[in-house]
Amino acid sequence: MDSLLLIDRTHAIPEGFSPDLTEINGILLDKTAAQACEEMLTAASDSGIRLKLLSGYRSREYQRGLFRRSVSEYMASDMSYREAAAITARYLAAPAHSEHETGLAADFCTADADDTQEGFGSLPEGKWLAANSHKFGFILRYPRMKEHITGIAYEPWHFRFVGLPHSERMFASGITLEEYLYYYEI
Repeated sequence: MDSLLLIDRTHAIPEGFSPDLTEINGILLDKTAAQACEEMLTAASDSGIRLKLLSGYRSREYQRGLFRRSVSEYMASDMSYREAAAITARYLAAPAHSEHETGLAADFCTADADDTQEGFGSLPEGKWLAANSHKFGFILRYPRMKEHITGIAYEPWHFRFVGLPHSERMFASGITLEEYLYYYEI
C-alpha cells in the first residue's frame, strides 16, 4: 500500500486498487492506518482528549450517493447541475477521487457528536489532532489557506494517513501532500 498515493480532482484511484481494510471502533481503515489511528486515539485519551473516529473507508457506490445527494440539494435551490456540482466538489470529492475510498482518510469529531463539526478546528479535540497527528503518520489533509493547492475547502476534521517520516516532514514544513510530492519528488 502506497501511503503517499495522491488522490484528488485530477488523480483518480488507480484501476484495480483494493485497500487492505480492518475495523477500528466500527469504522473500516487501511490496516496500517488503523493501527496508527488506535495509537493516536489512545494518546489523545491519555492527554484528556476524547475523540471519535467518525468516518473512514467509503465504497465507490457510497461516495457516488453522497455526491449525487449534495448536487441534488443544491439543484433544489434553483442551481444548474454544473453550478451544483462545482459547489459540491469544493467540499466533497467525486467518486473515484475520494481519499476515503483508499481507507487512508479518517474524519474525526468530538466524542459526543454524530457528524462533522464546522468549528472542530477551534475545539480542544481539533487543536490536539492538528498539533499531534503527525506523530502517528497522519496529516491535516485540507488545511486553511491551502484550498488553492488541494482543491478542497478547509476541513479541520479530515486527516490522511501518509506514514512516518512523511507526516513529520509535512508538519514541520507546513506543506500539503501535493506540495510534498512536488518538492520532494517522491
